[in-house]
Amino acid sequence: MRIILLCIALLMAPCLAQEPNVTAPVDSAAYYQKLYEYNLEKYNTDSFVKDVMFWTFLGGSVASTGAVVYAIGYGVSGSNMTTLETIGIITPLTVMTVAGIGYITFEIAAAVRRSKCNEYNQKWNDFQRRNSTTSDESMRLEIMPLLNPLDGRYGAALALTF
Repeated sequence: MRIILLCIALLMAPCLAQEPNVTAPVDSAAYYQKLYEYNLEKYNTDSFVKDVMFWTFLGGSVASTGAVVYAIGYGVSGSNMTTLETIGIITPLTVMTVAGIGYITFEIAAAVRRSKCNEYNQKWNDFQRRNSTTSDESMRLEIMPLLNPLDGRYGAALALTF
């Protein structure tokens, strides 16, 4: 019985242990710089995919136009079309439709990423300017935000600068 209680106590020990109350302030400028770089990378990817979708849409429209002109030129009516001719008309139309929808989707995604990128770049520049400016005052009292996205902690620190 004692062994069972000891095993249960050892299993529960990590659950009952107190987390050390150490909160290191996070550099807000570095945090926003990382967010800016992340969103810039995603924006470049979205922009590239958007361009690929645009050129695929143009290729599909040229191919579908050629297939329809071919079918009309040879007098193919709906009842006399072979399976290959049907596939030759439907495939480029399908590619064109999917690429058009993809282009619109990635255009919206790129616009959202561009706005986020600009927002985080502005915040990064603000924090850099705030930290790099020197004042003529001999003593200054500041409230600095503490933001730790990894632990989900936030708050403020009161700082006295000489």
